Amino acid sequence: MNEDLVNESQQPPEGWTRRRFLSTSAMGLAVVGVGGSLAACSSSGTPGPTDTASGGASATPKKGGTLRVGASGGATTDTLDPQNWATAVDQLRNHQLFDTLVTLAPDGSPQLSLATSITPNSDATEWTIKIPADITTHAGKPFTADDVLYSFQRIVSNKYAGAAVLGPADLKSSKVVDSTTVLLKYPTPYSILVESLSLDFFGMVPRGFDPKKPDGTGPFKYKTFTPGVESTFVRNDNYWQSGKPYLDQVVTININDESAQVAGLQSGQFDVITQLSAGSVAALQGGEFTVDIQKSGGWVPFTMHTGLAPFSDVRVRQAFRLIVDRKQMLEQVFGGYGEVGNDVMSPFDPSYPTDLPQREQDIAQAKSLLKAAGQENLSVEMVTKPATAGEVAMTQVFATQAKDAGVNVKITQQAVGDFYTTSYLKVPFATDYGPSNLYLVNAAQLLLGDVSFFNATHFNDPEYNSLYKTAISTVDLPKRADVIHQMARIDYDRGGYIVPLFTPAIQAYTSKLGGIVKPCTTGLTPGNADFANFWLG
Repeated sequence: MNEDLVNESQQPPEGWTRRRFLSTSAMGLAVVGVGGSLAACSSSGTPGPTDTASGGASATPKKGGTLRVGASGGATTDTLDPQNWATAVDQLRNHQLFDTLVTLAPDGSPQLSLATSITPNSDATEWTIKIPADITTHAGKPFTADDVLYSFQRIVSNKYAGAAVLGPADLKSSKVVDSTTVLLKYPTPYSILVESLSLDFFGMVPRGFDPKKPDGTGPFKYKTFTPGVESTFVRNDNYWQSGKPYLDQVVTININDESAQVAGLQSGQFDVITQLSAGSVAALQGGEFTVDIQKSGGWVPFTMHTGLAPFSDVRVRQAFRLIVDRKQMLEQVFGGYGEVGNDVMSPFDPSYPTDLPQREQDIAQAKSLLKAAGQENLSVEMVTKPATAGEVAMTQVFATQAKDAGVNVKITQQAVGDFYTTSYLKVPFATDYGPSNLYLVNAAQLLLGDVSFFNATHFNDPEYNSLYKTAISTVDLPKRADVIHQMARIDYDRGGYIVPLFTPAIQAYTSKLGGIVKPCTTGLTPGNADFANFWLG
């Protein structure tokens, strides 16, 4: 890392450009080149190919071919709205059709994508966002700064997931400076805009966007789409990244049975399958396929509704956290791949607190807390769905472990679409899932009372909310990290999440598939959903 980019924590934040990134010893953010992907970093995942871009017959990308993706986690509620989606398959399709201004690099740090620079003023109350000239949408319309501002307005006016993450932006005072420049204004300092825009709910869309006729700037264009079944998108020959994409088209097929995914890869129906658990590793290793296992920040938390009994009592919440044998769960569900969790999200954030005591199973203490709360011999319903690898299996392991504490867990498994329609954000005890995001981005989505779009725990802690406001207004990164540590401690002590583990990113693909760069800390498979860089040898 260039020394002139280090130890700037006492200075106002520098402008984010493709040539210069805000970087401090506290954050450790990466420097990347114009329009390129982050260079591959050392991987801790095994087995699999080397950590450079993987390929088949040749290390040189080739044009042409149809990539067939067998993707899990979809539903009949699938959508092509990049600002208002719910399932993992939605996320993959949005990466094909749309661009975000910022994305997460393979190592989990934010890097510019469609934006060429994002620059704050001295106190982070104004941010200047620039995009390249001469970008066109799939329909051949110019994509300009007006469309960027429209995208923000659409998110906020519809109260979509990105609204809370965008912070208190003053969109009425914000303005288009010229065709490539937006000035985004805030009434108070907002220091985390770049990190916030890395969230996958900030897909840029043109004015007048209609998700039924999706027009974007991404590497592929809409051809056909049947929710819950499959989509076919074809190459965007006018993509703003010169020479990309390489593939002629991508066919994404919903497969919500992991054994069917494996059989489809083995039979040649698919070229790549996503979000696998340990059982698939054993089935595919030693064959003609690459089985790639990477550590990730993806997570499958258990959500306890802090506003409903019995979880309105913090003693019950802490008891449930103490019930989990995390190492056993990781071994049984993911064969030991992945990482043990500690009930705090965002492990790849440079400010992730490493000083919190690792929570271990303590059945005696769990029983004591439940007794003190008047909840001995408790029976609860746990609602789950097969939205991501291992999600249902994790609930089964938890139910078995809970018996030792005198807790009877009844598991109710729903179809993915039914869960999001009837149970999500409503039931006392359930599962959730998500890819890796930076801590304050996750906090804005998940833990800020009625503000957060995905607050499945209904956590609304005044001290936590106040600390969040302090953190987002702090441009001094070490000071901000200290505030994050205080927030994480509150969540650890009295929050509503059980985070037993961080899931491995397990994917398997034919030897023909190239362009999969590692690591995959986002947890989004295949290959961080970087479809513009995939090719078939």
